[in-house]
Amino acid sequence: MDKLFFNGVEIKYKIIKKPIKHIYLRIYDSHVEVSANRFVSNDFVKKFILKYADHIIEKQKNVNYYYLFGKKYIKNGIDEKEIYKNKLPEVILPIVYKYANKMNLHPAKISFRFNKTRWGSCSYKNSVSFNYFLAKLPIELIEYVVVHELAHIKHKNHGRNFWTLVEKYLPGVKIRRKNLRKFEKII
Repeated sequence: MDKLFFNGVEIKYKIIKKPIKHIYLRIYDSHVEVSANRFVSNDFVKKFILKYADHIIEKQKNVNYYYLFGKKYIKNGIDEKEIYKNKLPEVILPIVYKYANKMNLHPAKISFRFNKTRWGSCSYKNSVSFNYFLAKLPIELIEYVVVHELAHIKHKNHGRNFWTLVEKYLPGVKIRRKNLRKFEKII
């Protein structure tokens, strides 16, 4: 593990060389990992880390906190993943049933998993899966994800008909989408 300093703050980092086109940065509690092509110099990687140093430091500062339904709590040694696993189904399932009935779009199956890149998904067989990390979000944003995935039962793409359907059941959906993007930056 190497380290560098930005405005007096230590940033520990690890470089992983892979046969990839782009450079990727992953922020963990105690360090960052940068995946890059083997032809990318270590000096370039260091400059890349420094370019995002403010963001890295801010993210790592929030390590002692977790979000639950839009509110920030101090960790105090708890495992927030367990909390998400226990709390999300009891909150999201009534929302799913409410909108499934309103929209007359019923998932073939509902499942949950931890996912780093997606809030939810809908398969071609109309099974809907939700990310346990949804428990971090305020209820109105969870509603947006639910309606979004249920709309995929009818429309498998993000075309005009899809967005018209989502807007029908969630007026002002653009504001919720915008708020979701904002919230993603702080959690």
